[in-house]
Amino acid sequence: MFASLHSQEVRQFKSIDEFKLIMDSTKGKVTLVNFWATWCPPCVKEFPELVKLYNNYKDKDFRLLFVSLDDNTEVESKLIPFLKKQGVDFLSYHADLKKPEDLIDFIDKSWQGEIPYTKIYDKEGKLLTTFLGSKNYEQFEAEIKKTID
Repeated sequence: MFASLHSQEVRQFKSIDEFKLIMDSTKGKVTLVNFWATWCPPCVKEFPELVKLYNNYKDKDFRLLFVSLDDNTEVESKLIPFLKKQGVDFLSYHADLKKPEDLIDFIDKSWQGEIPYTKIYDKEGKLLTTFLGSKNYEQFEAEIKKTID
């Protein structure tokens, strides 16, 4: 499923292999991957902080991947309107997995599935840090500044 979002889109991935390809495409950039959902109040609270971070660092080898865990039935009615309202004009992702535990096993076997959940990777794809729970702009920026030239 592809949905229009300004000039960009929300792309579903239906398998961990598809998600691996997405992650492989981030090599060469500092990458922040945020797992979230519109029904999660802490996720909604931190969302503008991440959009601000993206806008401030997008020209400095930084990539932000939003991975929505919203229900498939709410992509058109809730997810896309939320992203538009937040000013997200870049490709975002929606996890549509038959076995959500596959995502947990791939990302971090110790992760219990709580969101928001954020991982930051350096330009070589090495994990720098993990955040569980809502964070603010300064916390995200401090980690990004450690590795962006």
